[in-house]
Amino acid sequence: MKKRNLIFGLLISFGFAVSCEEDDVCVGEGTPFLTVVMRNNIGTENLADTLTIEASPTADFADPDTLYLKAFTDSIKLPLGGLDESQMFYRLRRRSNIERDILTVNYNTQSEYVSKACGFRITYEDLSYQSTYNHIQSIEPGETNVLTDETITNLYIRLSN
Repeated sequence: MKKRNLIFGLLISFGFAVSCEEDDVCVGEGTPFLTVVMRNNIGTENLADTLTIEASPTADFADPDTLYLKAFTDSIKLPLGGLDESQMFYRLRRRSNIERDILTVNYNTQSEYVSKACGFRITYEDLSYQSTYNHIQSIEPGETNVLTDETITNLYIRLSN
């Protein structure tokens, strides 16, 4: 009886092991984030500063989402909106200063089929940027205005000291 249970258990385990297919597992090809690198006015990328960033799909920031709160960083990844949105607003504040900058990101969206396990993801095209200039001295787009993955820096922000 014990031998029969052991054989039955091994057969069940073997069945589970061979029943999974490659397309049953999603390997992180989801909707990409906007990669932003902060620079100081000298041009170095290693700008560590206290930073607060809030995001909102509307310019009035009626109900903003706080993305970063007092994070010490020189680069950030910002989420963009879904298929029904073409604009996102970010409010940036450095240190404990009351003055804030508003970064506006405009884009067009496309949906792209990834796989059976992952489903669809959103890619962004025609990225463009505007900003108020309190702490932000300049904004420089990256090499491309298309966002399909997070390996490329999409935007450089030069901050005042």
